[in-house]
Amino acid sequence: MASLPYLDMIEPEEIDLMLVSHFHLDHSGGLPYFLQKTPFKGRCFMTHATKAIYRWLLSDYVKVSNIASDDQLYTDNDIEKSMEKIETVNFHQEVNVNGVRFWCYSAGHVLGAAMFMIEIAGVKILYTGDYSRQEDRHLMCAEMPTVKPDIVIIESTYGTHIHENREERERRFTSLVHDIVNRGGRCLIPAFALGRAQELLLILGETNLENHISFSRYPFYDYGGYAYKMDRKS
Repeated sequence: MASLPYLDMIEPEEIDLMLVSHFHLDHSGGLPYFLQKTPFKGRCFMTHATKAIYRWLLSDYVKVSNIASDDQLYTDNDIEKSMEKIETVNFHQEVNVNGVRFWCYSAGHVLGAAMFMIEIAGVKILYTGDYSRQEDRHLMCAEMPTVKPDIVIIESTYGTHIHENREERERRFTSLVHDIVNRGGRCLIPAFALGRAQELLLILGETNLENHISFSRYPFYDYGGYAYKMDRKS
């Protein structure tokens, strides 16, 4: 229970609308509890990709939690029932709920991540969620809203931190992996399964063309034991 937001400070039955920015657990992990175990009767929206991945990510979380703890917030059945209450929205699609108008922009970050522009009585509020303004190999960067908001609620995990140049970061990564496997070693890379792992595979797979370091003769395995051969056709 301590991992949930401070739900005792709100009245769930008075909330008309819930907007979920993306599937990561710190943004969606309490949703089955809120939809199934509180008196919330409003409408819940997220993008199509977020809903699809939410189902499997939360199910995996429940399986892991069953091993680690006896104190479960919800079950897989709760997740399944919560799916019936989740509505999907396309990027840029305008929706009106009880006089609240909203639409969303692509936030980059992960597949389906959205920034929501919400208009209430003429006041426009932009909630960014997690977003990335740096394009990578499998996602575009966050869109710049075409409408000027009056209020911005921004996710600021990195604060004023300036990220290292992407090209330099990738060069250091591929060179390190190359040095390890070239001397007969095995490289273990801890990574988030959704988003980051796919990005790393693309970096390693496309390195052949960019700086002549070839990984095509080495097998790659993800945490589930699947093997990949790194060539342009796979």
